[in-house]
Amino acid sequence: MVADIKDFKIDSMSFGLHAIATDPDSGIKVFIENACPGDELKAEIYDVQKDMAFAHIAEISSASPLREEDPRCKLHKICGSCQWQHIKYEEQLNFKRINLLDAFKLNKVKLPSDDYEEENYNDDYEKESTGNKARKQHQNISVKGLSNPWHFRNKVIYPVETVKSTGRLLAGYYKTKSNDLINIKHCPIQYSIFEELMEGIKELCSGEGIGTPLLRHVLLRSSYDENEVLVSFILRKKLLKARDRHAIKRIFDVILREFPEVKAATINYNDDSTNVILGEETELIAGDRDYIVDKLKDIQVKISTSSFFQINNEQFCNILESIKSFIEQARSENQRNTENGVSLHAQQDLKETETQGAVSRLKILDAYSGIGSISLSLAQAFPQHSFKSFELNNAAVINAKDNIKLNDLNNLEVELASAEDYFKEEENLDFDIIILNPPRKGCSNKILENISKSTAKWIIYLSCNPSTLARDIKFLEGANFKLEEIKAFDMFPHTFHLETLALLRPHSKTAPLNN
Repeated sequence: MVADIKDFKIDSMSFGLHAIATDPDSGIKVFIENACPGDELKAEIYDVQKDMAFAHIAEISSASPLREEDPRCKLHKICGSCQWQHIKYEEQLNFKRINLLDAFKLNKVKLPSDDYEEENYNDDYEKESTGNKARKQHQNISVKGLSNPWHFRNKVIYPVETVKSTGRLLAGYYKTKSNDLINIKHCPIQYSIFEELMEGIKELCSGEGIGTPLLRHVLLRSSYDENEVLVSFILRKKLLKARDRHAIKRIFDVILREFPEVKAATINYNDDSTNVILGEETELIAGDRDYIVDKLKDIQVKISTSSFFQINNEQFCNILESIKSFIEQARSENQRNTENGVSLHAQQDLKETETQGAVSRLKILDAYSGIGSISLSLAQAFPQHSFKSFELNNAAVINAKDNIKLNDLNNLEVELASAEDYFKEEENLDFDIIILNPPRKGCSNKILENISKSTAKWIIYLSCNPSTLARDIKFLEGANFKLEEIKAFDMFPHTFHLETLALLRPHSKTAPLNN
């Protein structure tokens, strides 16, 4: 069969691995891997569907000025970790912004804009090429990048593979759209300490005969200063024998001796044949504790093997500052309402040390709270307000409770619960501010419906998926909320992923807090 190779001019980036061109013959969209808007190239089409096709680059005839001439990682074309490393960093930020706007357009969400006009909203999208220009409208929406978009990743989970002929352990990432493992020795997006540590682990495991199918993944977590590291082996428990346990203990003992930064070494058990990496059971094998301690500016956080914690400390601190600014806006507004006699909170809710004119106590919920990094920071910054949080992962809840004690906070409570169960209860809907940070799938309609019945006058929504964020905001729009402000952060440089923070208010801006 003769390969179907055609000439293309790349128009735009997709929300994913591919750039997009138009087939000159059929007019359908063609998704081309490792292409960059502005490229003129020849591409081999390998998959044709009803209204789209997929292609590989055969030859770049004229490279786009937006293309990175010398990508830092030589494996970026085949490694499935960094999809956009072939694009200049400042242009990555622009394309992420455009993808965010497109997700909101697709869901017909009204973006906040000082000069917003209904008739111009859709026209703005249709008149410009997504690949070559930023949108003229909504210039107040931008993506905050990193001054140094390298060595930002504080956690890695490497799948592993044993070479049958030699017994050598390999660890790295899978090739794009395959289960073929790439053995990684150098990765410029992760913390530097991981490289030497992982090479030592591979050598020790190879010597002790620890590998697949017993060993599934190796997890490494580090504090921001790289002074505390946690190592975990994810194993199939049903295959673990006594001699394997002794061998793993010897490996971990050597690691702790040679790498004093390693404070904890654990085994996590997962026998399930799913794409979920971590199991529910974790066992400490070496070290005197099963967690590391990291800092987020002024707070300390304990992080265990299976707890969720944002992978980019610097950018997460920027997000926390933005959330604090939203809370400060709410505090100032509530101050004015209180002074005007609008607040309905009883005076006994105020501390004895608070005088007349002080801000009445706001009730703030942190939903999907993980180890509590958001609510911990807020509770410390706003000691006059009351905070509650909930999380489904039991290990994270344990960490959160420890973190409350570690930071000596008395205005934050945490409980183990799912969002579905928590928002069912009427007493859990009495909050002035609700902070949402759900997984990539977003919130279910039932959860959003219950939230819309709450007393909240502010909803702060942090999302790692623009598509589900836009979908959920559209639902809340139908429940009388309006998108007031949106901020985007490049939490994951050199990928298409984007972290977005949205502020929603009821349509009636005059509705006071605490009513």
